[in-house]
Amino acid sequence: MSFKSDAIIEKIKVRLTKIDPNNRQVEHVYKFNITVGGKVAKTWVLDLKNVKVFEGDSPDVECSVTVSDEDFFAMGSGTLSTKDALAQDKIDVDGNLELVGKLAPFVSSL
Repeated sequence: MSFKSDAIIEKIKVRLTKIDPNNRQVEHVYKFNITVGGKVAKTWVLDLKNVKVFEGDSPDVECSVTVSDEDFFAMGSGTLSTKDALAQDKIDVDGNLELVGKLAPFVSSL
């Protein structure tokens, strides 16, 4: 099954190759539960401690974000900010809510 959000994940992977592991502002581990029809269809881990993104799960996740495929694509393409997604209840956060604010450079306007 093809997801619109896959294109955003690919852009995140490219952005991660440009990060200097010795000079990072954010070192947290996030999990994105991508939903289709209200059910989790795919799970990605954005590991900023080890500077990688992969499909699956991790015991080190500090913040889980559940978001629809459409809304994650909108966030990644810059038509929906993380702040607006939160305000409109388009994302559900489990864990440290403050960490979501640190995601903007990695997810928004790719």
